[in-house]
Amino acid sequence: MKYYQVAVPIDKFCLFTYKGKKDLVLKGGSVVRVPFRNKTLYGVVIEEGKYFKGAKEIQEKVMDLPKDLFKLCEWISKYYVCPIGIVFSFCLPPMMKRFKLFEESPKKKSLIKLNSFQKKAYETIKKTIDEEIFATFLLFGVTGSGKTEIYLRLIENIINKDKSVLYLTPEISMIPQIIERIRDRFGIGELYHYKLSRGMRYSYWINALKGNLKIGVGSRMSVFSPFKNLGLIIVDEEHSDSYRQDEIKPRFSGRDVAVMRGKIGNFPVILGSATPSVESFDNVEKGKYKLLELPKRVKGLDLPKVQIVNPKGKLFSEEMEKEIQNTLKGKKPSRVILFLNRRGYAPFAKCYNCGWTASCENCDISLTFHKKANILICHHCGSKQTKPEFCPNCGKEVSYLGWGTEKIEEEIEKKYKDFKIKRMDTDSTSRRNSHEEIYNKLKKGEIEILLGTQMVTKGLDFPDIGFVGVISADTSLNFPDFRATEKTFQLLSQVAGRAGRGKEGKVLIQSANPKHYAIKSASEHNYMDFYKEEIKFRKEANYPPFTKLARIVIRAKDFTKAEQTAVKIRNIIGKMKEKKEITILGPVICPIGKIEKYYRFHILLKSKKGHILNNILKKLYGKQIKDAKISLEIDPINML
Repeated sequence: MKYYQVAVPIDKFCLFTYKGKKDLVLKGGSVVRVPFRNKTLYGVVIEEGKYFKGAKEIQEKVMDLPKDLFKLCEWISKYYVCPIGIVFSFCLPPMMKRFKLFEESPKKKSLIKLNSFQKKAYETIKKTIDEEIFATFLLFGVTGSGKTEIYLRLIENIINKDKSVLYLTPEISMIPQIIERIRDRFGIGELYHYKLSRGMRYSYWINALKGNLKIGVGSRMSVFSPFKNLGLIIVDEEHSDSYRQDEIKPRFSGRDVAVMRGKIGNFPVILGSATPSVESFDNVEKGKYKLLELPKRVKGLDLPKVQIVNPKGKLFSEEMEKEIQNTLKGKKPSRVILFLNRRGYAPFAKCYNCGWTASCENCDISLTFHKKANILICHHCGSKQTKPEFCPNCGKEVSYLGWGTEKIEEEIEKKYKDFKIKRMDTDSTSRRNSHEEIYNKLKKGEIEILLGTQMVTKGLDFPDIGFVGVISADTSLNFPDFRATEKTFQLLSQVAGRAGRGKEGKVLIQSANPKHYAIKSASEHNYMDFYKEEIKFRKEANYPPFTKLARIVIRAKDFTKAEQTAVKIRNIIGKMKEKKEITILGPVICPIGKIEKYYRFHILLKSKKGHILNNILKKLYGKQIKDAKISLEIDPINML
């Protein structure tokens, strides 16, 4: 009888010994059902083990994971400092008894002729595919430069070799348009993301595992798709924060995991963006990634003209109103996109008589007023309060200040009531198929004014977007985060890129900081000017990519307990042998000092050597201090 070391989904760095039945053929990566305490769990065999007297018997083998996926999960466990059982539990689909076979759909569209820049990029990547070697390509192309057509050509090359391809997108809202283009071209392709039903996720997974699925399109979790013969991964909009998972374990970057999966499987990975992350472009300069540029839009179209205007406290400047009217009522009417990265109606409720503000009882932030629901909502913990008409302190009238997408919608509906208007943000897309519905309405011309948060900045490729208006470019600029400037530049550049894809387009950015290099560079479609300024700042401040970063967040319901625990953790790190190779910042209270009734402190660790940070976090993992919680993160993105 053989014994096996099995990883089960518990939050500890340990494996458990089980014995296998005689007829059970198991190996590293076999998914099994095992008894654990008083229940049955799905675990993954890591390796053969030694005889153990009290070992329980494995109940059944469910499947074998592809070798590259098994190795990838082992790497994630080590690099992101997360127990292997937790990694596998996130990787595996919800287990069902039946799955649905996917059907082909009719093919509609033929090839589009490539320009010289596209052709060069395609041929370079194709050569790597033919040679079956690993390489990471940064496909740096301006908005509308035809990156998707290159992807489609390469997908065709892959499936002709009887291999599979994985296409990652940062936002679920982008998937309907991408999957439509893929199915139109090839008649096949399926999507995968967390909003799908359990049955659909299981069907996707099993079809990929059995080799019935050749093209997968999905969000960051689809990087674990169990393709047996994967030949290419495409990471579209590689710069997006949405590839980062930081709220639940494992805390990982879908982009970086995709690159590692390519390395393990020995096939190329494409990172595509009009606004590459600073880290990715730095990897080009260091020779780790290969740069492929698409400096011009397809069909010889010009990038849209961008104007910056100071609204001087107004929601809409005169210039903004004029451009909206000219676009909608011109001789050749076009559609309008309006962008504001703040949802709700008004972000602040305040009494000017006594100074009272509506704040969340659970979190250290203001409540946002949502007019349609007539309530105040916390955008962090989700708690709700009845809208107060009068101040609870002094009885005077409460003022609602600022604006969000709901208020813009109300103002637009007053001014342009004869036009079809749609809002696209988290509130309006909570239903399962809402992204697809909005995309289909856009496609059919049933939306003339689309307004929303960063959902509208990515992936929307329609030829008749004549005008894009940015209500406030400064919303994210002053965040207490060293990446705030980069995020602002990317958002502005991406939303501006929605205009002028079929005919001349125009963009207007409302900002009180028109000379800031992020806003100025975005208005000039000049990534390199932005990058030169930003990389200079990162070097002076010793932030990534010039150092590796780890973040430790300490939470407790008592402020003093949170502070004392943070100091205790700081002192523990200070006594470790690795201390001389790191810089410790903090502990200090987090920019958002309280979330869901927990006070929060954080410690940042910097080091030139990434493995040093991994070692420190591994030593801290599972550290239990009464009435406090500790979370650990490698390569953090969210600093709030």
